[in-house]
Amino acid sequence: MLEGCNRKQTAISPSVAEDKLEGNKEYPADRQAAAEKIADYAHPEALISVYDLNQKIYDTSIFTIDTRGRSYEVFLKSYRYGHIPGALPILHESYTHPKYTDRIATPPQLQDVLGGLGISNESTIILYGNDGLQARLYWAIKMYGYDNVKILDGGLDKWKEAGFDITPANSVRPPDTFEFDLAKSKMELIATLNEVEAAIGNRNFVIVDARSRDEYLYKHIPGSINLYYAELLNKDLTFKPAPDLKALAENKKITRDKKIIVYCDSGVSSSLVWFALSELLGYPNVKNYDGSLNEWLKTGRKVQSGEQGE
Repeated sequence: MLEGCNRKQTAISPSVAEDKLEGNKEYPADRQAAAEKIADYAHPEALISVYDLNQKIYDTSIFTIDTRGRSYEVFLKSYRYGHIPGALPILHESYTHPKYTDRIATPPQLQDVLGGLGISNESTIILYGNDGLQARLYWAIKMYGYDNVKILDGGLDKWKEAGFDITPANSVRPPDTFEFDLAKSKMELIATLNEVEAAIGNRNFVIVDARSRDEYLYKHIPGSINLYYAELLNKDLTFKPAPDLKALAENKKITRDKKIIVYCDSGVSSSLVWFALSELLGYPNVKNYDGSLNEWLKTGRKVQSGEQGE
């Protein structure tokens, strides 16, 4: 799948995780704290701690996916220099739409990509990244009807902070068959251009801009509220606890009784905000605007500058 990546695969020694477990005196307390935080979310099954993944790293039913490959060049500078042992790389372009720039892939395209990695319908998919692609892929997989998928809390940075090993060795698994059950699809998780346009000025809706403050002030969809995705994260890049996320959202008048549409430039970082609101806080009606600001501008829609209402 990734041309030029077929380096010799190095076997993972079962002693690696055991040695790290014994050598890290804080491991039990850290694991317990992480477990308690995750258990407090509305959907704790959506997230996994690095401590729990470390104990399951040799489980062949688990497929850990490194989503940092925003491009092949990025892949060369990230995955090839070190990743979680056994993690499989995926390029962003492999799950983007063939006709619409930066839009999410169709179900047949995405299921072929996942099957090509060796994933089957009995697999547990664990995603990690550093710029929102982990949440974008999670959102797409859930939207197309497959629920056995999780995000690694804190990603590779937290994994290394915990003292667990990384490897430069390429990981390969034999291809398998993976199929979405579209009868279970949740297409209500995606917002269209027309839906966003209709939401402007509607008191039942909140449109959320997931970009940085400076980007928001420069131009944004009219009436949108700024919630920068980085505000959701602790310094170690794990998600903040549920009470903190709730307070952050409600302080910006993003409440569970509203219909919420999240956007950014291309639907990537907005997926992190969607994940926090929908999966961690359990807000019942949250959509990710896949086309995001790129589509909004391309179609000639109006934007605002400055603070909301200026």
